[in-house]
This record gives sequence, structure tokens and C-alpha cells, in this order.
Amino acid sequence: MTQASPLRVLVTGANGRTGRAVVRALARRAVPGAPVCVRALLRDPAQWPAVAALGAAEFAVGDMTDPASLAVALRDCDTLVHIGPPMHPLERVMTGHFIAAAQAVGLRHFVYYSVLQPLRRDIRHHRLKLEAEEDLVESGLAYTILQPSRYMQHLEPIWKTVLSAGVHAMPFSTEVRFNVADLLDLAEATATVVAESAPSAAQPGLYHFGSFELAGPEALSQQDMAGIIGAVTGRAVTAAQVPIAEMEARARAAGFGEDRVGQMASMNRHYDAHGMPGNPRVLAMLLGREPTSFRAYVRRLSENTPG
Repeated sequence: MTQASPLRVLVTGANGRTGRAVVRALARRAVPGAPVCVRALLRDPAQWPAVAALGAAEFAVGDMTDPASLAVALRDCDTLVHIGPPMHPLERVMTGHFIAAAQAVGLRHFVYYSVLQPLRRDIRHHRLKLEAEEDLVESGLAYTILQPSRYMQHLEPIWKTVLSAGVHAMPFSTEVRFNVADLLDLAEATATVVAESAPSAAQPGLYHFGSFELAGPEALSQQDMAGIIGAVTGRAVTAAQVPIAEMEARARAAGFGEDRVGQMASMNRHYDAHGMPGNPRVLAMLLGREPTSFRAYVRRLSENTPG
């Protein structure tokens, strides 16, 4: 029996945190009757060995601001999973380049990785993603829009400090709530959308022309998170609010440019006022199970932390 041609999926931003998780999840999926071939879009060929280790089979070198390189990268692909750089001022422009390239090659499925509640226009990257969503909807392409919540993994950069200082600190109120989601769940849901919408799947186009909010299972405040961290680790952990000016200074010290620093400040002021609660039922539907709880995530993080 001859095996069907592989489903070829281009993943943009493949060497970023989200891209790596999506590449790994896609490489583990199977489409009925055909393998999945993941092609990674990279800016530097030196990134390839690390991405190949996640299961990617091919790579293309391209720049999201260079339309010609994107058309080459998409050649022979069935599906695109587009993950833009975080908070980039050219989000809409770059997504437009991919839309044009997808139209030119006759792409079968465009999966756009957006953000939860893009209608929050006071946050620039939400507004730009909303505008990019509109462009995609009106493009004539078969699309799926995924709208992920804030990640549980935002805890990881401060994890050692939380354990040593006993303080969970973020640059917004300790009382506003977020339905944070596990990035591994979001990547698995993305892989499901790709695989179950494939032309060779039992139900082709299952998630075409849909927009899906992907929120975690619990609406938690910083105080709630601190309590869970303390319960899992057996340490006393409290919640605190980092002043915006201090957050800006830390971001500059970490090498972020002024545009990114300004957008982080604007976003966190919005979070301070409103939080970001969401509904977990769509994510549960795509996963076929309940999404990972924050307690389970913290337990996993604690077990995987040396010492």
C-alpha cells in the first residue's frame, strides 16, 4: 500500500518559545493516511539543529518583512501556522505579506496565532492582531484564527526569585484575574486544528473559517497564584505589584528596545485596570480533556527545577 503524500506545514517564528512548542506538538501528530512534515521558518540557518531536534523535518530561511522570501518558504506547503514576533509594530504588515504569499501559492489552510480578546484596542498588539484578523477573514483563504490567553509560562523567568524571596510579583494589581493557559495545551490545540482540518483527514476543513478563544481553566489573581505556588512548594509565597517604572527599567536592562518597553508598560496598565478573564470551554473541546490547571503546571515546573 502506497503511503499518501505528507501534509506539509510551515511554522513561522519556529525558533521562538511558542513556535518551538507548536513544532513539537505538530511533529507528534498524525493525519489519517499521511505523515505530517513540519517546515520551520527561520531567520538564521544556525537555528536549525535546535529546531530539528524538536521534530521539524525541513527549514526555510526567510524574513517576515521580505515578501519574496515568504513565497519561497511556502512553496509546496498545505498549511501555514503563522506566529508573529511578540508585540511587533509591523504585525499587520507581516501578516499581510503571508496572506499575499498564501494566495499566490494556493495555500489550503492559513492558521493565524492571534491573542485572546483582540478587541482590547487600548493594547497596541491586540489592535494590530485584530486588524490582521480582519485582513485574513477578507482574503478569500480558508483560515482558522486562534486566540490564546496569557501563558502560565510567564512564571518561569521569575521562578527562582519567587522561591528565594517568597514573592510572586507582576506589574499589575494582585487582585485582577486572568485565565492563564499552559503553552503546551495551546500548542496541542494548534496541532489538533491543523491535523483535523487537513484535506486527507476524515472531516476535511473541520476548523476552517472559525475563530477560537483559548483560555485556561481558572480565573486566577496573583494572590491566588501565590497561594497555589506556596501550597505546591511548601513555602510561604505572597503577591506583590511591581511599579511600572521598575518594570521599564528591568526591561531596558534586559536589552528590550524602547518600542517594546513602551508596549509592555501600556499592556500592564491595561491589565492593572481590567485583568483578562476568559472562557475555557473551547480549549477543552480542542484538547478533548480539561485544560491543565495552574496547580498541575506549578507542580510540573517544581519537579523539573534542579535542586
